[in-house]
Amino acid sequence: MKLVHFVLADQFHFGMVTDQNEYIDLDTACRDYFGVNPVKGADPSRFRDMRAFFAGGADSVDITKKIVEYIERRRRAGWTPRAATGARLLFKAEEGVRLLAPVANGAKIYCLAANSKSHLAEQNRPIPKQPYLFTRFFNSLVGPSEPLILHAAGTFPDVEVELAAIIGKRGKHISAAHAIEHVAGYTIALDMGYRDLQYPAEGPVDWVMGKGFDGTMAVGPWVVPKEEVGEVYPLRMELKVGGTVRQSGATDDYVFRLPQILEHLSRGVTLEPGDVISLGTLGGTPGFEFGNESRRLKSGDKVEASIEKIGRLVIPVQAEAPPPP
Repeated sequence: MKLVHFVLADQFHFGMVTDQNEYIDLDTACRDYFGVNPVKGADPSRFRDMRAFFAGGADSVDITKKIVEYIERRRRAGWTPRAATGARLLFKAEEGVRLLAPVANGAKIYCLAANSKSHLAEQNRPIPKQPYLFTRFFNSLVGPSEPLILHAAGTFPDVEVELAAIIGKRGKHISAAHAIEHVAGYTIALDMGYRDLQYPAEGPVDWVMGKGFDGTMAVGPWVVPKEEVGEVYPLRMELKVGGTVRQSGATDDYVFRLPQILEHLSRGVTLEPGDVISLGTLGGTPGFEFGNESRRLKSGDKVEASIEKIGRLVIPVQAEAPPPP
């Protein structure tokens, strides 16, 4: 199951991508399904967007499976898969569907730094004693149909692939033993930053200038429910830029895993459905973080990330338009 946010003719939709590369609007489809299959207390609003879906828990996933089976039965019967109201619920990619980041506006975004053994080794840094996180905001996100943006303020843009978990159940003071109960699913994150701004010649690390600019974190192309991904240690990960492999490894390289991360973070933070936890990057090509000119992104580059059991995210890199005079 591949859950997505998408736009067609300026109309927002929440839904899923089928194996036939078709897009189901789950909001419309569920209302039609409930009309034919009445369910006491059914709440179609859970299919409004990604956050509402995750707040519905495992029940949302179960209903979605029933909706897909319902649509397939209609196909076999020769019916056009439209709602009884005549509203469309099935779209094709060639009609101009644009995928958005599968993250609800207002979601909190937490990113792990220094969280892989290979990445720490290439920087000659010790293993941290507890998770080390920074935050991003919605302005920095782009989806699969948008480019990563290069800003003139920075001179050394670089990009990394990361596994990201999406929170599905609200909680605080979450124990490691129950942490995965609070995870809804997984997606791919591309974390772009400016090494020169993140590590200025004088002063401490600057996460805002290094990692907080508009259009510098791509997420997608969809979210896969945790039940379908299963165990995430290990999952193979790879990053290519312009067809050249820059990172290749697996998630068992991570120092801190989700149970430890959620337990640590939720000591003071209430995690809510739709929040994003990006688990950090792996090591990469020699000179990965500093001093390797081949790692400097440029306008026109194509970034391609893949994670086993989740999929592939392909994003172009584009320079920011000059400011108006």
